[in-house]
Amino acid sequence: DVHARTLLYEFLTPLWPRKFIACPFCGQELPQPGTRYCPVCQKSLDWRENDGMKEINHEEMIGTCKAMRDIFCLIRKVAITDVPVLITGASGTGKEMAARAIHQRSHWAEGPFVEVNCGAIPRDLLESELFGHEKGAFTGAYRTATGHVERAQGGTLFLDEVSELPVDLQVKLLRFLQEFTFYRVGGRQPIKVDLRIISATNADLHELISTGRFREDLYYRLDVVSISLPSLKDRGEDSLIMANVFLKRYAARLGKNLKGFTPEAIAAIQGHAWPGNVRELINRVRRAVVMAEGERVAPDHLGLNDSGSEPEPVFNGKSLKEARAEFEARLVSEALQHFQGNVFLASRALRVSRSTMYHFIQKYQLKPYLNLVAN
Repeated sequence: DVHARTLLYEFLTPLWPRKFIACPFCGQELPQPGTRYCPVCQKSLDWRENDGMKEINHEEMIGTCKAMRDIFCLIRKVAITDVPVLITGASGTGKEMAARAIHQRSHWAEGPFVEVNCGAIPRDLLESELFGHEKGAFTGAYRTATGHVERAQGGTLFLDEVSELPVDLQVKLLRFLQEFTFYRVGGRQPIKVDLRIISATNADLHELISTGRFREDLYYRLDVVSISLPSLKDRGEDSLIMANVFLKRYAARLGKNLKGFTPEAIAAIQGHAWPGNVRELINRVRRAVVMAEGERVAPDHLGLNDSGSEPEPVFNGKSLKEARAEFEARLVSEALQHFQGNVFLASRALRVSRSTMYHFIQKYQLKPYLNLVAN
């Protein structure tokens, strides 16, 4: 709703660049820096002027770092073609979302998006699941069944964890990719389909090829265009941007009025290694929405208050007064940097008055912001 979008804008604006060089949604270079509307994906870049909250869904990829902008640009390029795409990346980086983004921007978008998790289907059922079977093809085959390949007709077949395919089925998949013709298990009539292939894996296919567990010829069929998704820890401020988006989304679903994260939670989000990547971020934010009782989410709501390791010693000969001053100066500086010099937002986040913030700037001689005191 409008209220949710307004709150979202309030938290995203300080994180967004003041002048966009490229669209954070599709990666398209903008006609000139500061343009507030993308001519390619048709999205306004001002959260106050559009239905940004309504546009974002589970299939939407969010990112502003250069690596993600490059990926958005690559997705836009490959989407309009019919070449096979191989998406690689660690677990939880959003490989399925990337595949859906390609599908939704392609001329196959009106057709189905059929996902097959090659690692979740028993090996002896994989061929039947993929290509279907005829009645009587094996014990228990009481009727003819269509497979995932046939159901993807006119759309996209997404082979997730393609590295888990057994070698004998890799041969049949390779044969299918040559002519897009296949036989159901127990069938004698060839079936031709028109679809797009996108595959994904978190494994090192080159290593699997060297050990004979993945066919090299199949690899080259699947890897016409490769998209490598970075881990969340390598995406800069994206973790905080996504955390704010997910927080508003799930808070709205539960009817909670959460205004954002505490400074400590922000630091925890930015400092966490995110081994589970985007999936872990979503799960932690969902947990926080359930656990939070006040207006802001704290580190313990996210489950990030305990790293599981012994804290590093902090005593290094300094007095308590000196240590407190050092921490205070660092916290104020980081808050100002986070909110791009906006004293009002920084003071509100730290729960102090603006006059107190000006006092800290002058007291600790925070050089980048001294001009704010003079003004």
